[in-house]
Amino acid sequence: MGGPARLLAVLAVAAAIYAQGAVAAAPDRFVPADPGFVVASIRQSQPDEELQPLLTAWRADRSTETTAALATALIERARSRREPTYFGRAEAVLAPLAARPHAAGTLRRLYAEVLQFRHDFSGAEQLLDAVLDEHSHDVDARLMRASVRLVRGDFEGARADCAQLAASGGEIAVPGFACFAEALAGGGELERGLALLSLPAHPRSLAPAGGAYLLATRAELRERGDNFAGAIADYRTALSLAPADDSIRAALADTLAASGMMDEARETLVVEKASVALLVRSAALTEGPKRAEFASRAASWLALEAARGDGLHYREAAMLALVNGEPARALAAAQANFEIQKELPDVRVLARAARAAGDAGALSALRQWLADTGYRDSVTESIVGDSSRS
Repeated sequence: MGGPARLLAVLAVAAAIYAQGAVAAAPDRFVPADPGFVVASIRQSQPDEELQPLLTAWRADRSTETTAALATALIERARSRREPTYFGRAEAVLAPLAARPHAAGTLRRLYAEVLQFRHDFSGAEQLLDAVLDEHSHDVDARLMRASVRLVRGDFEGARADCAQLAASGGEIAVPGFACFAEALAGGGELERGLALLSLPAHPRSLAPAGGAYLLATRAELRERGDNFAGAIADYRTALSLAPADDSIRAALADTLAASGMMDEARETLVVEKASVALLVRSAALTEGPKRAEFASRAASWLALEAARGDGLHYREAAMLALVNGEPARALAAAQANFEIQKELPDVRVLARAARAAGDAGALSALRQWLADTGYRDSVTESIVGDSSRS
């Protein structure tokens, strides 16, 4: 999961408080392809000063409040430190309570965030459906369900949720307007979506998370409409508001690369600890030994992910296969990915993989999806051909 919809899910949680193939069996041992690959960071596995009191409180009284506080902190660390194991710890903390019927909405929203990380979007949506059936005015659950629906390509369902949020007034109206614009654009109304984003207050006057989401959404729509300069400006400002958000960082790098600004794209991807999304892009934008290094690190990450039973990053697996010159493998991963998520990078990697594999059927199927939904993207259209707009 990436792009503005992912940021919308993170915003909802904050407001509330590779490899293809089967998962390895328990006795199987994972051996990284890269001898320098870090399997675990002992320093990061130890409770820090802020986390320790939360752990102590939770162990003494595993109530809704202590569980929510600890899980929120773990999820925040998973994202800010790019350390997926914290998601596993959050899941272990949440599962005993969140899986119960009529569990507190806060716990179920947090658990839905974990399910999204595992790419179980259907499970997350079902959980949020149950919350909203019981508490129809839970705007945080509605915001998160809108995010899940956008990721899955259910633009009509997302539009309904986003419209309710936009009409709610208050601070929630800003992400409501932004997600409504994203849903409109996904359903074939790109210009209307862009026009809608000129209505709210200037993003710099908003809270950082809300401003970043608004700007990232507008950037994506501008990019899809072939306004790369406007998209780059919005992505840069959004990243300054949310510097730890890899979905914005990856989108900015993609747009810079598409504009021929390769040095700037490579510089954008340089962080202390790159996620797999950033690693595969770094591999695609470099040559020689550095490309091999980035590709090896990405492959090791994806293999470890599969061995641990985490959600498989089919999108990144497809990107890596394209880097490695394996079009058939790239197409298989891209098609598996498109079954579960349909954000802008998912559409584009499927188009590129289908074109690289020379698969006329896959290209035709994607053209049909574009025609059926009205989804517009100048880059995808240039890859699959003008018939996608007929």
